[in-house]
Amino acid sequence: MTHTTPRAARGAGAALPAAPGIVGILGGMGPLATVDFMRKLLDATPAATDQEHIPVVVSSIPQVPDRTAAFRGEGESPLAAMIVSGRRLAAAGAGVVVVPCNTAHLWFDDLEQALGLPMIHLVDAAIAEALALVPEGGKVGLLSTDATLASGLYLNRRPPQGRAVQWLLPTAAEMIELIEPAIAEVKAGQLAAAAPRLAAAALRLRARGARALVLGCTEIPLVLDEPSAGLPVIDATAALARRAVEWATRGGLPDHGR
Repeated sequence: MTHTTPRAARGAGAALPAAPGIVGILGGMGPLATVDFMRKLLDATPAATDQEHIPVVVSSIPQVPDRTAAFRGEGESPLAAMIVSGRRLAAAGAGVVVVPCNTAHLWFDDLEQALGLPMIHLVDAAIAEALALVPEGGKVGLLSTDATLASGLYLNRRPPQGRAVQWLLPTAAEMIELIEPAIAEVKAGQLAAAAPRLAAAALRLRARGARALVLGCTEIPLVLDEPSAGLPVIDATAALARRAVEWATRGGLPDHGR
């Protein structure tokens, strides 16, 4: 979902709470996606001065084992490393933890239990925005890693509103030829090479009936947006940022915020 409305200046009389909660960002998966999330967090905050922005602490450790390889049984689980990183956030005073990595949410429940802190689920945030954008019965395309698709991270997630999402998925050939190589190119800093691959995948989903597109990998929004996709997009990273701001500014989250 593209949001282009400028942030309104709030002024000293409408500042954030005097002691807003600290948002902990468990990042590094990958580093550029973490920086992108931090910018989206700033963009989502209705602040006019430095002091009106929400406090955050970041642990960006790129050496967390590869999540897709771990899901396939081809590499070490990332859970232990994520717990160590998350405990740094807890020690720094974080009141909530967010993870700007879709595939890392395969270990969400175990991580949240180990940290003993509330966490905001990225997939819940993205699904809520998709349901608000697409009328009932409309198909929602999904672009993500192979592990995110195969695990059912989005497909099996119970929508907070109770309404089912009509998912439209890439073909196996599109995953192999377009999406997976593009994600690898973004991680390698080759953004110009990745952009046309992802645009092609998005246009194929639109041709098959997608009314909107969930960008379900934090690397994808770095090179794909609504104009290049050719249809409305729901940026899961931006959706997570908006939920984090909601938590910090309202002193907590409603039931749909976990």
